[in-house]
This record gives sequence, structure tokens and C-alpha cells, in this order.
Amino acid sequence: MNKPCAGLTEMDRLLASEEPSHKMRRTLSYAFAVFGSILLLVSLKLPLWQMRLEAPQYKGPEALHIAVHPDSLRGDLRELTTLDQYIGVHVPPTLPQFKWLPALLIAGAVLGAGACFLRKSVRSLAFTFVSCALATGLALAAVQAMFQIHDIGHKRDQKTVLAGVKDFTPPFLGTTRIAQFTVSSQLGVGAWLVGGSLALQLGAAWLLRRPVIRTASPPVSLSKAVAQLEPAHSH
Repeated sequence: MNKPCAGLTEMDRLLASEEPSHKMRRTLSYAFAVFGSILLLVSLKLPLWQMRLEAPQYKGPEALHIAVHPDSLRGDLRELTTLDQYIGVHVPPTLPQFKWLPALLIAGAVLGAGACFLRKSVRSLAFTFVSCALATGLALAAVQAMFQIHDIGHKRDQKTVLAGVKDFTPPFLGTTRIAQFTVSSQLGVGAWLVGGSLALQLGAAWLLRRPVIRTASPPVSLSKAVAQLEPAHSH
């Protein structure tokens, strides 16, 4: 009569042992989501992408720099505008991404933190959705940037001093030689923070995937099996 109760007690113990681990995973997922949202907000003030141009007259600390922030272009824009008449390229004063990229990062931060207050059944899905939406938007911004970089070296003023130089494409990442300039491009600190935020959001979603508890009856030990057979032998 006491055996079913013993089996139930063992299951209760199993569930109780899972509960502290589940609470820790849930707390850690909240921390990931909130910290990821903070990284997105901080990235609004930092460059996502940077370009450095070095030439004989612009060497070392005198090299020209361009920094692409989520909402603006910064750096030695005035000097590059002056050089337009010599190098035959035109650096645009603004980019289409500036109209929607800051809103995307802010929305990702708000939704990522707000997902912590959703129901358990949709919380993990919300974290995954936020990270995928951010990744899609950033991929679109990167593709647009590649086309814009291509246009810089292919839509040039042919009346400039260096008009005889063949069309070129500045590197999106890496270093190349363009006429007398050595051009280097790399991701900025803001891009790394956004990438870290995406990883944290995905980590938060993964942590909320509760492990499956097996409810199958535990195997009966040899001593218990012998004890169950003893009444049959007594007859």
C-alpha cells in the first residue's frame, strides 16, 4: 500500500531538485536580456564602422578618418570635401540608414527588456524574435553600405585631377591601395556591442528552454523484486 506513495515521493523530489536550477536559468536569462538592451543603447553613441585613409601628405596621426555612427557621419569630413576636387569622389553627407537605424536599436533595447515581463510560454520566443529582427535590420544596413561604398569609387567626377584612375571600390573590411591612398576599414566598437547584444538575447532565449523531465518509473531494484515475489512463494 505504501509503494505508490514512495514512487510519488521520488517524483516530487525530482521536481524539487529541478526547481532551483530552473530559477537560476530564468534569472540569468533576465540578466542577459537587460544587459543586451543596455549594450544597444550604448551603441547609439559609438561608431559602427570606421575608415582610415593614409597618404604621403596624411601619414600617422595626420591620416584621415571617417566614422559611421547609427545617426551620422563623423570624422575628417571637411578635409575629404576639400579633396573631392583632386580624388574625384564624393562622400555623402548623410546615409538613408540614419533615418531608421537608431529607431531599430532603441526598439530592440525596449522589446528585449520588455520581454522579461511576458508570459513564460512566449518569453523565449520573444527573445528570439528580437534578436532575429535586429540581425535582419543590421544585415540590410550592411548591404546598403556596401552599395554606397561601391558608388563612391564608380560614380566619380571625371573632370578631376585623378580622373584617369580606374574605378575602384573601397574595402568594407580590410585594407587596399587606391591611387596614393592606403584605405583601411573595420567595424567600430558600436558594431561589436550590437553583436554582443544579439548573442545575449539568443542566450536568454536558450536559457528559458526548460529541460524535459522524464516521468518514466524508476527501475525496480533486485531486492524489491524479491520482496514482491515472497508472498507468492508462501502459498
